[in-house]
Amino acid sequence: MGGHSNWPEWIYVAVVIALMTWVGAEAWEAERLVEHVPEDAEVIKVTGQQWFWTFEHEDGTKEIGELHVEVGKAYKFEVMSKDVNHSFNIHDYVVLMDAIPGRVNTVWFAPDAPGVHDIQCREYCGLIHYNMRGTLYVEDHS
Repeated sequence: MGGHSNWPEWIYVAVVIALMTWVGAEAWEAERLVEHVPEDAEVIKVTGQQWFWTFEHEDGTKEIGELHVEVGKAYKFEVMSKDVNHSFNIHDYVVLMDAIPGRVNTVWFAPDAPGVHDIQCREYCGLIHYNMRGTLYVEDHS
C-alpha cells in the first residue's frame, strides 16, 4: 500500500474543476447576452390571439400579420396573448417566446441583414393553429 501515488487523481480532479469553471463562465456569458436588452431598443408589443399576430410599435403604428423592422436596430418584443397560450417564433433569428394570457414576456433581437422571414406560432393553440403565421420584413434604410 505504501507505493500508491495520488497524483493522477489530483490531476483528474484539477482538470474536472477547470472544465466546470470554463463551462460555467461560458454559460454565464451566454445568459448575460440573452438577458441584456440594449438601452436604445425599440419596444414592439406582440399580441397573439387565435389565429393571428398583431404588432404595435412605440409610435402607435399597428400591423397585423406582418412586421416591418430596420436592419441594425435592436428591438425588444413584449409578448402577450389575448386568449390561449401561443409561442412567438422567428425561426431564422432564433426568437422564441411564450405568449401567455395575463403575462408579458420579453425577448429581443437585432436583425443583421435585409430579408423576409416567417413568423409562426410554436404552441398548439387550437383548430387553425397551423395557419397562425406572419411575415417579418427586415428593411435597409441606409
